Amino acid sequence: MTKRNYIPLLLSSAPLLAIPATAQETEKPNIVVIIADDLGTNELGCYGGTNLLTPNIDQLATEGVRLTNNYASCAMSVPIRASLYTGLFPARHGSYQNHKASYNNLKSVTHYLSDLGYRVGRTGKDHPVGQSVVYGFEQISGFTVGCTASNPQPATTDGIKGFIQRNNSQPFCLVVASIHPHMPWDAGDAGKFNPNNVILPPNCVDNVKTRNDFCRYLAEIQVLDDEVGKVMTALDETNSLDNTLVIFLGEQGPQMPFGKWTCYNYGQHSALIARYPSKIAQNTVSNALVQYEDILPTLIEFAGGEPIEGLDGTSFLDVLFGENTEHREWAYGIHNNIPEGTAYPIRSIQDKRYKLIVNLTPEADYYEKHMMVNNGTNMWSSWLVSAQTDSTAKFLTDRFVKRPAIELYDLQEDPWELNNIASKPEHAARIATMRTALEAWMEQQGDRGVLMDTDNPEDPSLKTPMAISTLEDINTYVRGDLSGNYYLANDIEIPEGTEWVPIGSDSPTDGNPQRFRGIFDGRGHSIKNLKISTPAAFKGLFGRLHGGVVKDLDLVNIDIKGTSPIGGIVGAMIAGSKIERVSVSGSIEGQTEVGGIAGRVARDGDKYNIIEDCYVSATIKATNLSTNMNTPSCAGGIVAYTHSTSGGNYAKIDIHRAYFTGTVQSAQMSHIAGNAAGILAFFDNHKFVKMNEVLVLADEITAATPNLFFCRRGATYADLEQFEKVFARNDIGLSYFNTSDKGYGGEIPEGVIQYFPPETFKTKSFYTENLSWDFENTWTITEGEYPKLNRESVSSAISMTKSDKQYKVLLNNWGVDVYMPGEFTVSLYDLVGKQIRNTLHAHEAISIPVEKGIYVLKLGKDEVQYADKIVVM
Repeated sequence: MTKRNYIPLLLSSAPLLAIPATAQETEKPNIVVIIADDLGTNELGCYGGTNLLTPNIDQLATEGVRLTNNYASCAMSVPIRASLYTGLFPARHGSYQNHKASYNNLKSVTHYLSDLGYRVGRTGKDHPVGQSVVYGFEQISGFTVGCTASNPQPATTDGIKGFIQRNNSQPFCLVVASIHPHMPWDAGDAGKFNPNNVILPPNCVDNVKTRNDFCRYLAEIQVLDDEVGKVMTALDETNSLDNTLVIFLGEQGPQMPFGKWTCYNYGQHSALIARYPSKIAQNTVSNALVQYEDILPTLIEFAGGEPIEGLDGTSFLDVLFGENTEHREWAYGIHNNIPEGTAYPIRSIQDKRYKLIVNLTPEADYYEKHMMVNNGTNMWSSWLVSAQTDSTAKFLTDRFVKRPAIELYDLQEDPWELNNIASKPEHAARIATMRTALEAWMEQQGDRGVLMDTDNPEDPSLKTPMAISTLEDINTYVRGDLSGNYYLANDIEIPEGTEWVPIGSDSPTDGNPQRFRGIFDGRGHSIKNLKISTPAAFKGLFGRLHGGVVKDLDLVNIDIKGTSPIGGIVGAMIAGSKIERVSVSGSIEGQTEVGGIAGRVARDGDKYNIIEDCYVSATIKATNLSTNMNTPSCAGGIVAYTHSTSGGNYAKIDIHRAYFTGTVQSAQMSHIAGNAAGILAFFDNHKFVKMNEVLVLADEITAATPNLFFCRRGATYADLEQFEKVFARNDIGLSYFNTSDKGYGGEIPEGVIQYFPPETFKTKSFYTENLSWDFENTWTITEGEYPKLNRESVSSAISMTKSDKQYKVLLNNWGVDVYMPGEFTVSLYDLVGKQIRNTLHAHEAISIPVEKGIYVLKLGKDEVQYADKIVVM
């Protein structure tokens, strides 16, 4: 091993713990990634900085390779760290807003390197937080976790040394996540810097406040450099240094205008230095274009793994080893301003010389709440004061707040992006090329542009519906994004012998599935032969719905077995979920909370969960022999159980225009904890139940306490939110174990429930004379049979295929001509979701001038909607 004498620690007098060096005899080399927090790369000595000495980082560059064209795709901590750990761009990993959780179905470095035999740990900043399933780092002590900590304690490396030496036979990957130089800039000794002598970046307003704050910022960079020295010394003292690939990263730019929270170079350009003496030549420089998404694939290749299909990044290990001088053609950028300020979505693309920035809402003013609040004491406030008398300050402040739709910069001539050259004719072709590439990337990423910079960016109704045609599509797409917008393009028949795993569950035995928050539109199609036999909780087509929507779907010949809760469509629904125009047929069995549509309605907020225009024709059974009323054995034709209230949370259910036919039973026949009902078996300690136009057409209801509509607990029928127009067959026999306690459902007085022979419910006249069921669009009936859902009306309302469409689109070199007989509506959107044209009353034809690009055309006529993607060349 080659010993290195790292620069003495500048800011900490704490003695290093003496640990005997132990040779590390591992087949695979180790990995250490040191990442700064809000670092302007230009301040580092090895990147040309002159304001301070950064000897430890500079020595790392002297002993390895320094990359000059590494870019953060998003200049915010959570998005870019998620990209570092997953190898995916922000739109695909889900953390495309700051502090937004990543999608829970992802794998990260903790999975990929663990699979290759590595121990994977992290010390320091823990973004993204609270997602141990995705980011399962072993937590190592020594570095401060909270990035906004004031006057944090100096970092120590005892935890790092213990992690390194714990198992000498297994290689390790360690992320050292410093919190420096993140605000509040109160670590280190700012007094070492003379405000009058510091060199400010050219995009800064030069005043006293800026210079004083900048000294505090430089002091934090000095702390960061100190920490790098500590880590390198720890590797040296544990005899691990030369068997470890060390990568230093600058993250994104500082919390200053034109830095963090932008797509400008000051925010996105990031340091990347790599040291590995046996493969990386000393004191070398590469200008290859790389991004944070490329780092994980590089680590995987370095660790001996094969490329991972589906990652956005690709390995640049050959660049680090000096075997190649190029990597990417383009580097991409994304910024969504919520929750850090008002909506201001930005996208960017660049090569080594030119950067194109597209501001998707240029009509708005840019505002970032941490940096730009005008409180009279912060840097931005001082800039506004200076702008009143200083033309340069006014230029910078105006330029930062009010931005044009298109910005183009020559980074070679104008690295601080002070001169927007987008309007110059000689760059028109370059802009067209770059914008086409940017829009193609956005389309590939599923980037929805302005729709991603909202308070509820995962609202599935804002997402383009995705066609699902096969079981593989469900497994790939629906399970991959539980807040997506999906529709069935055809019937899906599940092969015999397939064990269905509820959507949201990781495995057949997963008793805590993730919640589906999206839209699943069957469009009148069916899923057939869904079988579940593995005992576990939350069984059904879905494990849980959380504000999700399932509609226009038939579940045919299902056979579900589980524990509790169990339902045909879902184990449990919550937070205003909606199930509409759905049918279920087959067999459903579980220990308790077994329902034809849903097993449980759980409490969350004050929204009603809705089941409307649905029917169940099934055998439903609860097998539990419970004698505990707190855990009853209950089965319901539509829903089995609704939770009790808790504080401001309620388990509300609204069931209307629905019926049940078949058998429903609880195996508990000798204790009142056995409950079965045609609609809702058991609702606990609340009155938030609505039933309107519901029919119990069961062949049999059996339990110790069987009832037609509901059994017990909660309010009496008169106290329910709604209990109207309820009907039942007059031949359903109910046998009570305890005739003195029939439950509230057995106490409904005569006249409230209306009884008719089964044949009456098989006539259309019954529904048209007594109920409001829609037999033109929703329901259909064959005399002598119970009603069915009208699937022909659903399919006719769906956009026609291209061969059947009644419109024509002609493209020319200036725009689009649209032809359709009669009157129609037309809307045109660019690829980022911005509406370009909205005409409510077009007649026969309309011409829309547009520039080159990819667009979405939406037309409407006679309640039929059409959508088409068009490319204007």
